[in-house]
Amino acid sequence: MSLRMRRIRRRAPRRRTAGYTLIEVMMALGVLTAGAMGLMAMTQASTRGNMEAREMTVATQLTQRWMERLRRDAMNWTTASRTLNPILLANTTYLSTVQNPGTAALWTVPAPPVAGLESANFDYYGRDTDTLTDMRYCSNIRLEWLYVGRAMRADVRIWWLRRVSGTLPADPGRAALGQCAPGTDPNALTANLGVRMVYASTVIRWTPVVTGP
Repeated sequence: MSLRMRRIRRRAPRRRTAGYTLIEVMMALGVLTAGAMGLMAMTQASTRGNMEAREMTVATQLTQRWMERLRRDAMNWTTASRTLNPILLANTTYLSTVQNPGTAALWTVPAPPVAGLESANFDYYGRDTDTLTDMRYCSNIRLEWLYVGRAMRADVRIWWLRRVSGTLPADPGRAALGQCAPGTDPNALTANLGVRMVYASTVIRWTPVVTGP
């Protein structure tokens, strides 16, 4: 080999060995870990949001169901009066629990006439149930006279306990709530138990009976 060729080889730059340093690898792992944690948090938030949206949808449907039950009950209110007359509501089931004029309207647990057909309590899927362990949604009604003997305001409230990671809150105050316990006001327990509620209101009036041709 000539002397000139040797000089050219000496002057040629040597290629650097390709690869990553330990610091670069650790930085890449840190970025991947942060991204994975963000995706997991988004998935959990999405799942929780879907669960709460489903519960809200079921509760809204249940309020409408109770509205229809009250309107159906009004079909038995066939006589009107301008004064309070208990006989007017004698044939009704739910409307007969309305308070007298001047008395504060109270939330009550509706009592269906026939057990097993209708209930004030519902399971996870929104079905009527009287089984204590299946009760998920609870209902209350509040009736108040608008025009004595002729029309009343009906409020419906569906409430349930918010679940955390698929389980009920372990708050000791939940023992006071029970499973849709009659007379229990969930408003007083909202701060402690994460109670969720859906409200609806309507006006119920008497149903005139058409006789003759």
